[in-house]
Amino acid sequence: MSSALTDKFLRELAENERFAGFVVLRSIHVRQKKDGSPFLTLEFGDRSGRMPGKLWDHVEEYRKILEPGKIVKLLGSVTTYQDQKEIQIERLRLTTPEDPVDRSRLIAVSERPVEEMRRHLRRLIEAVVQPGLRSFLRRFFDDPAIAGPWLEAPAGKLWHHCYLGGLAEHSLNMAEILLKVAELYPHADKDLLIAGALLHDVGKIEELSWDTDIDYTDRGRLVGHIVLGQEILLRHRQDGEMPEETWNCLLHLLLAHQGNGEQGSPVKPQTLEAILLYYADEMDSKANAFNRIIQRAREQGDRWSEYIKLMERFLYAGSKPQEGGEVKEGDLF
Repeated sequence: MSSALTDKFLRELAENERFAGFVVLRSIHVRQKKDGSPFLTLEFGDRSGRMPGKLWDHVEEYRKILEPGKIVKLLGSVTTYQDQKEIQIERLRLTTPEDPVDRSRLIAVSERPVEEMRRHLRRLIEAVVQPGLRSFLRRFFDDPAIAGPWLEAPAGKLWHHCYLGGLAEHSLNMAEILLKVAELYPHADKDLLIAGALLHDVGKIEELSWDTDIDYTDRGRLVGHIVLGQEILLRHRQDGEMPEETWNCLLHLLLAHQGNGEQGSPVKPQTLEAILLYYADEMDSKANAFNRIIQRAREQGDRWSEYIKLMERFLYAGSKPQEGGEVKEGDLF
């Protein structure tokens, strides 16, 4: 095993490489050895992904100070157990205020700049024709307690748009998809489609936390982003701002956007706008996840992804696209 240390991201580490750096402790569980004595199974994470590890000694001391969400400094090497990479821990400690922690290494960030997405959001709001609905959207996103988290939050923990800025990116993508689709369905209300896209996942600003790691809040797990989103909209409603029918149709978009009860929606889509919103959500979320998984496989030189339990399939990555154009025969010599 090489004694050289690397500061690569977790998913970049190869077997036998030694690693030193700051990572987030994502989970910690007490397990028992065959002799009945305890050990700890841990999961570490950075913006590239996750990797497990085990602590065999000083279990009680570590158990008192370690908890999910804490940033730790980790020294270890990569081994393989049951065909899965894991960290063989050499040293582990909590970080101190003096440690030079780069938080951008811990959570991935959208490639779209925040200010660009803010301008995109404003353009979409101003494109809404109905005065009451436009007024509501202006006031809603003028609230710093909404706009700040909405532009910063991820859209998911592990599956789609699971990075800072992911919620805004996903919502803006959906609005553009729906405006394109509305060209084929001219009877669809474009104003409601824009509003539904921007608001359908707003509950995630309370469902998720994203300080050092993306995870669910207690209220997020207990209540869920659809109910939380409804509560947020109701808190911002002003009587008489828009017709009751428009308000009910807007709420329906939020409540029905996941399709059915099994997927978390209390009602099924019952309007043209709601069914279009549902499929736009399905397309953008799954395309984002597929793209991320396929690109990761290509970067690793794999033609197929690992098995994706959520989708019950492998994803085909094919060959990594060649850069720099075609290679001519004479270029090989």
